[in-house]
Amino acid sequence: MIAMPSSEQKSEKYSDEELEEIMDMHAPNDVISVKEVREAIRDNPLLMTGLVFAFGLLVGVALSPGHRKSR
Repeated sequence: MIAMPSSEQKSEKYSDEELEEIMDMHAPNDVISVKEVREAIRDNPLLMTGLVFAFGLLVGVALSPGHRKSR
């Protein structure tokens, strides 16, 4: 794979319809209840393991001494 220099990069042009679709993107209006989330976790324990792992990483990075800015 060859990287193109910044002077040779193409500028992508989007049609008006594509821009409208991009601008109209938003989160779905469906609200997931706590009961549905619990059922999904029971059905897939790997999901819960992944969520706990990601949370642990976030906490670890936030508390690590190298992460803080030195003055």
